[in-house]
Amino acid sequence: MEDPDTAVQARAPNTKDRLIAAAREIMIERNAVEFSLQDVAARSGLNSALVKYHFGNKDGLLLALLERDAELSLKQVERLVARDMPATEKLRIHISGIIETYFRKPYMNRLVHQLIHERGDEPANAVLRFFVEPLAGFQRMILEQGVMSGEFKRVDPGFFYHAVGSACDALFTWHPEARRIWGVATISDAQRRLYADFVVDLVLNGLVRRD
Repeated sequence: MEDPDTAVQARAPNTKDRLIAAAREIMIERNAVEFSLQDVAARSGLNSALVKYHFGNKDGLLLALLERDAELSLKQVERLVARDMPATEKLRIHISGIIETYFRKPYMNRLVHQLIHERGDEPANAVLRFFVEPLAGFQRMILEQGVMSGEFKRVDPGFFYHAVGSACDALFTWHPEARRIWGVATISDAQRRLYADFVVDLVLNGLVRRD
Protein backbone atom coordinates (compact mmCIF):
# COMPACT_ATOMS: atom_id res chain seq x y z
CA MET A 1 0.00 0.00 0.00
CA GLU A 2 1.35 3.43 -0.94
CA ASP A 3 2.34 5.77 1.87
CA PRO A 4 -0.18 8.69 1.76
CA ASP A 5 2.53 11.24 2.59
CA THR A 6 4.72 9.88 -0.19
CA ALA A 7 1.84 10.03 -2.67
CA VAL A 8 1.06 13.66 -1.80
CA GLN A 9 4.71 14.70 -2.01
CA ALA A 10 5.13 12.86 -5.31
CA ARG A 11 2.38 14.96 -6.87
CA ALA A 12 4.07 18.22 -5.89
CA PRO A 13 5.27 19.90 -9.10
CA ASN A 14 8.73 20.69 -7.77
CA THR A 15 9.50 17.39 -6.06
CA LYS A 16 12.05 16.20 -8.63
CA ASP A 17 13.75 19.61 -8.62
CA ARG A 18 13.99 19.57 -4.84
CA LEU A 19 15.55 16.11 -4.79
CA ILE A 20 18.07 17.01 -7.49
CA ALA A 21 18.90 20.30 -5.76
CA ALA A 22 19.41 18.53 -2.43
CA ALA A 23 21.79 15.97 -3.96
CA ARG A 24 23.71 18.73 -5.74
CA GLU A 25 24.06 20.81 -2.55
CA ILE A 26 25.35 17.82 -0.59
CA MET A 27 27.99 16.96 -3.19
CA ILE A 28 29.15 20.57 -3.42
CA GLU A 29 29.44 20.91 0.36
CA ARG A 30 31.32 17.62 0.73
CA ASN A 31 33.32 17.97 -2.48
CA ALA A 32 32.44 14.32 -3.02
CA VAL A 33 29.95 12.22 -4.96
CA GLU A 34 29.03 9.94 -2.08
CA PHE A 35 25.81 10.46 -0.13
CA SER A 36 22.87 8.40 1.08
CA LEU A 37 19.21 8.71 0.14
CA GLN A 38 18.61 9.57 3.77
CA ASP A 39 20.95 12.54 3.34
CA VAL A 40 18.88 13.69 0.36
CA ALA A 41 15.64 13.22 2.28
CA ALA A 42 16.90 15.25 5.23
CA ARG A 43 18.18 18.05 3.02
CA SER A 44 15.08 18.24 0.82
CA GLY A 45 12.51 17.65 3.53
CA LEU A 46 11.01 14.87 1.42
CA ASN A 47 10.54 11.14 1.86
CA SER A 48 13.52 9.14 0.55
CA ALA A 49 11.05 6.77 -1.15
CA LEU A 50 10.40 9.58 -3.62
CA VAL A 51 13.81 8.98 -5.18
CA LYS A 52 12.59 5.54 -6.29
CA TYR A 53 9.24 6.99 -7.35
CA HIS A 54 10.77 9.65 -9.60
CA PHE A 55 14.17 8.23 -10.59
CA GLY A 56 14.02 4.47 -9.98
CA ASN A 57 17.10 4.42 -7.74
CA LYS A 58 20.08 6.51 -6.70
CA ASP A 59 21.79 6.04 -10.07
CA GLY A 60 18.67 7.43 -11.73
CA LEU A 61 18.86 10.49 -9.51
CA LEU A 62 22.55 10.98 -10.32
CA LEU A 63 21.91 10.61 -14.04
CA ALA A 64 19.08 13.14 -13.94
CA LEU A 65 21.27 15.60 -12.03
CA LEU A 66 24.21 15.18 -14.39
CA GLU A 67 22.00 15.45 -17.47
CA ARG A 68 20.70 18.82 -16.27
CA ASP A 69 24.21 20.06 -15.59
CA ALA A 70 25.40 18.72 -18.95
CA GLU A 71 22.55 20.33 -20.87
CA LEU A 72 23.46 23.78 -19.58
CA SER A 73 27.18 23.31 -20.23
CA LEU A 74 26.68 21.92 -23.73
CA LYS A 75 24.39 24.78 -24.75
CA GLN A 76 27.14 27.22 -23.75
CA VAL A 77 29.76 25.30 -25.74
CA GLU A 78 27.45 25.03 -28.75
CA ARG A 79 26.95 28.80 -28.77
CA LEU A 80 30.70 29.30 -28.43
CA VAL A 81 31.48 27.01 -31.37
CA ALA A 82 29.01 28.94 -33.55
CA ARG A 83 30.56 32.34 -32.79
CA ASP A 84 32.64 34.15 -35.39
CA MET A 85 36.02 34.33 -33.66
CA PRO A 86 39.45 32.69 -33.88
CA ALA A 87 39.76 29.13 -32.64
CA THR A 88 42.43 30.21 -30.14
CA GLU A 89 39.99 32.56 -28.43
CA LYS A 90 37.25 29.93 -28.48
CA LEU A 91 39.57 27.48 -26.80
CA ARG A 92 40.60 30.05 -24.20
CA ILE A 93 36.94 30.70 -23.34
CA HIS A 94 36.10 27.00 -23.37
CA ILE A 95 38.87 25.96 -20.98
CA SER A 96 38.12 28.84 -18.63
CA GLY A 97 34.46 27.83 -18.74
CA ILE A 98 35.23 24.23 -17.81
CA ILE A 99 37.26 25.36 -14.82
CA GLU A 100 34.52 27.73 -13.69
CA THR A 101 31.99 24.89 -13.98
CA TYR A 102 34.15 22.62 -11.83
CA PHE A 103 34.66 25.46 -9.36
CA ARG A 104 30.87 25.85 -9.01
CA LYS A 105 30.17 22.10 -9.25
CA PRO A 106 33.32 20.29 -8.08
CA TYR A 107 31.58 16.93 -8.14
CA MET A 108 30.84 16.98 -11.87
CA ASN A 109 33.87 15.32 -13.46
CA ARG A 110 34.08 12.69 -10.72
CA LEU A 111 30.39 11.92 -11.18
CA VAL A 112 30.94 11.44 -14.91
CA HIS A 113 33.74 8.96 -14.23
CA GLN A 114 31.81 7.14 -11.51
CA LEU A 115 28.74 6.65 -13.69
CA ILE A 116 30.84 5.49 -16.64
CA HIS A 117 33.28 3.21 -14.83
CA GLU A 118 31.52 1.98 -11.69
CA ARG A 119 27.78 1.75 -12.33
CA GLY A 120 27.41 -0.63 -15.24
CA ASP A 121 26.65 -0.38 -18.92
CA GLU A 122 23.31 1.44 -18.78
CA PRO A 123 24.49 4.53 -16.85
CA ALA A 124 27.77 4.52 -18.78
CA ASN A 125 26.03 4.52 -22.14
CA ALA A 126 23.66 7.27 -21.03
CA VAL A 127 26.51 9.57 -19.91
CA LEU A 128 28.45 8.90 -23.09
CA ARG A 129 25.38 9.73 -25.16
CA PHE A 130 24.18 12.92 -23.48
CA PHE A 131 27.49 14.41 -22.37
CA VAL A 132 30.83 12.91 -23.35
CA GLU A 133 30.20 12.42 -27.07
CA PRO A 134 28.61 15.86 -27.65
CA LEU A 135 31.33 17.65 -25.66
CA ALA A 136 34.12 15.80 -27.46
CA GLY A 137 32.42 16.63 -30.75
CA PHE A 138 32.33 20.35 -30.01
CA GLN A 139 35.98 20.29 -28.96
CA ARG A 140 36.85 18.51 -32.21
CA MET A 141 35.15 21.33 -34.13
CA ILE A 142 37.26 23.96 -32.36
CA LEU A 143 40.44 21.99 -32.96
CA GLU A 144 39.59 21.48 -36.63
CA GLN A 145 38.86 25.17 -37.07
CA GLY A 146 42.23 25.97 -35.55
CA VAL A 147 44.03 23.54 -37.85
CA MET A 148 42.23 24.88 -40.93
CA SER A 149 43.03 28.48 -40.01
CA GLY A 150 46.68 27.67 -39.31
CA GLU A 151 46.39 28.51 -35.59
CA PHE A 152 46.81 24.96 -34.22
CA LYS A 153 48.98 21.96 -34.80
CA ARG A 154 46.98 18.82 -35.53
CA VAL A 155 46.51 16.79 -32.37
CA ASP A 156 44.49 13.72 -31.45
CA PRO A 157 41.07 15.02 -30.26
CA GLY A 158 40.68 12.07 -27.91
CA PHE A 159 43.97 12.85 -26.20
CA PHE A 160 42.92 16.48 -26.03
CA TYR A 161 39.57 15.64 -24.40
CA HIS A 162 41.15 13.52 -21.66
CA ALA A 163 44.17 15.73 -21.01
CA VAL A 164 42.25 19.01 -20.84
CA GLY A 165 39.40 17.54 -18.80
CA SER A 166 41.83 16.12 -16.27
CA ALA A 167 43.83 19.35 -16.06
CA CYS A 168 40.71 21.44 -15.55
CA ASP A 169 39.47 19.21 -12.73
CA ALA A 170 42.81 18.59 -11.01
CA LEU A 171 42.67 21.59 -8.71
CA PHE A 172 39.27 20.62 -7.36
CA THR A 173 39.80 16.86 -7.21
CA TRP A 174 42.95 17.31 -5.17
CA HIS A 175 41.85 20.39 -3.26
CA PRO A 176 43.34 19.18 0.10
CA GLU A 177 46.75 19.68 -1.46
CA ALA A 178 45.85 23.34 -1.98
CA ARG A 179 46.00 23.79 1.77
CA ARG A 180 49.69 22.96 1.65
CA ILE A 181 50.41 24.84 -1.57
CA TRP A 182 48.46 28.03 -0.79
CA GLY A 183 47.77 27.64 2.91
CA VAL A 184 43.99 27.87 2.40
CA ALA A 185 41.12 25.55 3.28
CA THR A 186 39.04 26.35 0.20
CA ILE A 187 39.69 27.48 -3.36
CA SER A 188 38.67 31.10 -3.88
CA ASP A 189 37.23 32.59 -7.06
CA ALA A 190 40.43 34.58 -7.52
CA GLN A 191 42.48 31.39 -7.36
CA ARG A 192 40.10 29.75 -9.77
CA ARG A 193 40.77 32.54 -12.28
CA LEU A 194 44.54 32.24 -11.80
CA TYR A 195 44.33 28.49 -12.36
CA ALA A 196 42.24 28.98 -15.50
CA ASP A 197 44.89 31.35 -16.89
CA PHE A 198 47.58 28.79 -16.08
CA VAL A 199 45.82 25.87 -17.76
CA VAL A 200 44.90 27.94 -20.82
CA ASP A 201 48.53 29.02 -21.19
CA LEU A 202 49.73 25.44 -20.67
CA VAL A 203 47.39 24.03 -23.33
CA LEU A 204 47.90 26.77 -25.89
CA ASN A 205 51.68 26.59 -25.59
CA GLY A 206 51.45 22.95 -26.60
CA LEU A 207 48.84 23.50 -29.32
CA VAL A 208 49.43 26.81 -31.07
CA ARG A 209 51.65 26.66 -34.14
CA ARG A 210 54.91 28.61 -33.83
CA ASP A 211 56.03 28.59 -37.50
